[in-house]
Parts: sequence; structure tokens; C-alpha cells
Amino acid sequence: MSTAAVERRAFRESLLLAPTLALTAAAGLLLVRVVPDVAGRPWHEDEAAAGLISARPLGDAMHTVVLDRGGAPLHFLLAHLAFVIDGSPQTLRWLSLAFALATIPLCYDLARRLSGTFAAVTAAGLVASSQLLGIYATFGRMYSLFACASALALDLFVRALGRPTKGTLTAAAVAALLPIVIHPFGVFVFGAELAVGLWVWRVRALPFALLALPLALPYLRLTGRYDPTVGMSAPTAALRALGGSAGGFGAGLVVFAALAAIGAWTLPRTFAALGLLLVVAPPVALAAVGSDKLSPRHLIFLLPVWATFVAAGVSRLPLRLPLAAAVLAAALIAPAAVADPRTSTSDPADATAWVRAHVRAGDALYPYSAVFVGALPRAAVAEALPREPVALARILGRTRPTRRTLVALPNGRSWQIVVVQGPFSNVPRALARAVPHLDGIARAAALQLYATSTEGTSPQRSSRR
Repeated sequence: MSTAAVERRAFRESLLLAPTLALTAAAGLLLVRVVPDVAGRPWHEDEAAAGLISARPLGDAMHTVVLDRGGAPLHFLLAHLAFVIDGSPQTLRWLSLAFALATIPLCYDLARRLSGTFAAVTAAGLVASSQLLGIYATFGRMYSLFACASALALDLFVRALGRPTKGTLTAAAVAALLPIVIHPFGVFVFGAELAVGLWVWRVRALPFALLALPLALPYLRLTGRYDPTVGMSAPTAALRALGGSAGGFGAGLVVFAALAAIGAWTLPRTFAALGLLLVVAPPVALAAVGSDKLSPRHLIFLLPVWATFVAAGVSRLPLRLPLAAAVLAAALIAPAAVADPRTSTSDPADATAWVRAHVRAGDALYPYSAVFVGALPRAAVAEALPREPVALARILGRTRPTRRTLVALPNGRSWQIVVVQGPFSNVPRALARAVPHLDGIARAAALQLYATSTEGTSPQRSSRR
């Protein structure tokens, strides 16, 4: 074999290895960025909810999620199974990290199908450097799973558009249903694919819509469960979600939006329409119905679309290699479009150790708290209770009276546990007695819990169950 032939063969083999090396590098980048957060970040109340519910027996956990809280069960089911292997609370975060890593090759394959290998490598780098994924890769809730399932649904849908066989259509249909059982906003992913499916396949896609109805029914229980007091409007949350996906906030986002527009213009019209529906329709629909305040994390399903649009735009411009390097560098150093919600400065270590040593079967833990999730797996013997009055009333209405309730109150840089003997109905009175003896944050927390526990146990709310 001639030297030239050997060199050509080596070059072809290097091209075959390039995608694997790029994906490995992207995964390594994400791991370097986020692994310290698994143990280094304080626990958030939302993570406590996921951990304390998932650690309960499976039937009780699913009842709490679907019927009491009106939520999506898939993440809780997966967390419950993960706790069977390791009951420590960090398991929640490792589970999120696993799905964050899986999002990278899925976004790579999505961009590859639509715009080639160069765009695919660029998309993988954008996902690995994403601010949004960087935070929620170690946040113990469903958000990285939501991003991963959305990428899978889009990838299989594009495959079905290109090769509509019985197998590809079935796979795409199943994948499109997954986001619905992960988060309420999964209906946007499903709805956008359904709209494009009706455009391409006409009425043959209509029966597909019927499959989603039973999966969306639990969300009827969300109505009135709680009213968020923090967050932002839907359009602002969407801009932050796009910037958090890639581009940051400010002038950088404008540049990335221009690249995304170029990419959308060059992609197949079916996917361009699908992507634009996903970007535009949710904030418009949510603003129109006067939705509750949102966080950018609720729109993390935009990450695969945005990364694909931007990567496709980069791949279509001159000097694409240095441009891609500049874009990835800009994504890493861009001004933050999203903030990590895990900002608590209270150290729960002492209170967690006390709970771990003293919690017993028949106890209740109120509310979902960093103190209690840190006490897993021992804390799983007790019934965890939410602070939202509607969900609280539903759970109390179907469970046996508790022997005592452990109430967690933040107290400056530490936590305080108030032990209330007897049924949960004693908690409001106990908190009312405790308030005059508390100061600062602990006093404010006790007053808030007094109000929600009173509403959750009121006869009027009980009569509505």
C-alpha cells in the first residue's frame, strides 16, 4: 500500500473518531463544570419535595404525585428506583446528572440529522456549555430529564419525518408522550409535534392526539394547588431560557439569536416550523391565559431546539471552524441569563443529624425541607407534608393521624426543629405559641407555616376534598 493511501486511510479513520472525541470532550466539559455541585450546593425545597416523596413506598409516592399534587410521575418513579440502589439524598442529583449527560448525544444526533456533522459537534458543545443545563444537571428535580426527553422526542420525530415507517412513527409517538409525564409543559412539545404531524400526514396523525389525553388528566389537579410568589412573566422567562441555553443575556443573546435565525432559515421547513412553534407558542399561550409566574427552568425543553438552530447557523457561515470556537467560548463566558436557586446560607447539618437520630414511624415532617431530605434514607419512615394548602389537605385527608410532627424552621445560619405532639391539627396552635419566642427568619417562617397549616386543615378546605 502506498504512503498516500495510508495517509488517506488514516485521515478517514480520524474523521470517524472525531464525533466520538467531540462527544467525549463535551461530556467531560459538563462534568468538570457541575460535579462539584453534587455535594457542594445546599438543598432546595423543590429537591426536598422530590426526595422525600420518592423515598416513600411506591404506591404512596405515586398517589401523592398524581392525585394529591397533580403532577407528572416519571421523575418520581425513576428517583424511587434509584433510591432502591442507594438511598442517600445525593442519588437525586446523580440521577439528574445522568440525564444531563444523555442530553448531549441526543442533541448531537438531532443536529446531525438536520445539518450535518459539523453542526452536530457544535450543538454538543453548546449543550455542554449551557448555563441552564449546567445548573439543573445537579438539581434534584425533573428538569434535566425534561431536556433529555424533549431532545429524544425531537430526534425521533425528525427521523420519522425523513423515513416514515411503522417503526419510526411508533418510536416517535412514544417519545412524544414522554415529556407529558415529566412536566406539565411537556404538552407544548407534544402539541408542536402534533401540529407538524397534521401538516405532513394530515388526519392520519389525529388519533395520535388521543394518546396524550389520559396522561394530561393529572394536571387538572394542579388548579389551585399553589400560587407561586416568585418568578417572572412568560415572555421574560422564555428569553432567559433561550439565553441560558446558549448566549447568555444582553448583547450576546442578540448575536446568538441572529445565528439561530440563519440556522432556522437553512434547515428543513418542517423542523424550522416545529422549532419556531416551540420557541414562540409557549410564552404567547401562557401570557394569554395569565399564567402563574415562571422560571426559565420550566422552559428547558427549548434547549435542544435553540442549540440546533445556533449550530446550524454557525455551520452555514464562512470560517465556520474559528466561528464555532468563538461561539463556544462566548457561551461559556456570557453574562448569566439564569441563576442557581440553591442560595440558602442556613446550615442544616445539626438539625439533620437530630432528625436522623430521632425520627420514627408515625411521624410527619413539615414542610419539605433541606433538613429532612438530608436525613434520608432514615427520614423515609415518616410522612412528608407540603406547605401548599390544597396538596396538604388532600394528603391529610387520606392518611392516618400522625403521632407527632417535626416542623423545620430556618433560624439564621442554622435550623430549628419544633416537635408538635399529637395529630397535625395541633401544628397551627403550636406554631402560634412558638412565634412570640422566635426572632427574625425563624419568626417569619413560623408565621408563614402557621397560615398554610391553618388553611390546609380548615373545615372549609376539608369539605372541598
